[in-house]
Amino acid sequence: MKEYTTVKGETVHEIVIEKSRFIASVKGVESVEEATEFVNSKRKKFFDATHNCYAYIVDDKIKYSDDGEPQGTAGMPILECIKNNALNRVCVVVTRYFGGIKLGAGGLVRAYNGSCAEALKLCERVQMTDCTRLSVLVDYSQLKPLRRALSAFAREENAVYSDKVELVLLFPSVLSTTITDIVTENTLGKAQFGNTERMLCHFPPLSQNK
Repeated sequence: MKEYTTVKGETVHEIVIEKSRFIASVKGVESVEEATEFVNSKRKKFFDATHNCYAYIVDDKIKYSDDGEPQGTAGMPILECIKNNALNRVCVVVTRYFGGIKLGAGGLVRAYNGSCAEALKLCERVQMTDCTRLSVLVDYSQLKPLRRALSAFAREENAVYSDKVELVLLFPSVLSTTITDIVTENTLGKAQFGNTERMLCHFPPLSQNK
């Protein structure tokens, strides 16, 4: 399960170079289909633009387009910008409204790459971490000290109260042994471990969750 960094939500940033407007739209995406939908939405929104160039990376699937600009001057510079920022599952569309002054091949490369770079500086980065979701069944008498012991390592996603308490915990998978030891020690070995699920998720420092 490969961890990666993406961006949260959508960010739009505009720069003007030699009277041409370059509008960079950035979005974190979960699939090629979502990336394609994002590109199409920008084409529809900026239907009167001179060019809507784009690039996206979704795991091992990569695509880019110059959308009428000279070959290699738009889509590839946007793609290189994404790669240089070590991002995955990201789509960037750079819309250009031509201002009447030609930039030349080198100028276009710098403009599209720079527009992407400026927009990415404004994005909130999200680290997707290999996480484990674990359910644990414990006695009521063990609940308070167990929660206290787990608070620095795991996020409690849910609690189901019946004759015992079922806790659903989420934590970075590298802490699996630590979590198991904490639960075992604080329940004197009486805890019942239930379902386990591995996934990629955003797990910010626990201090931010309070």
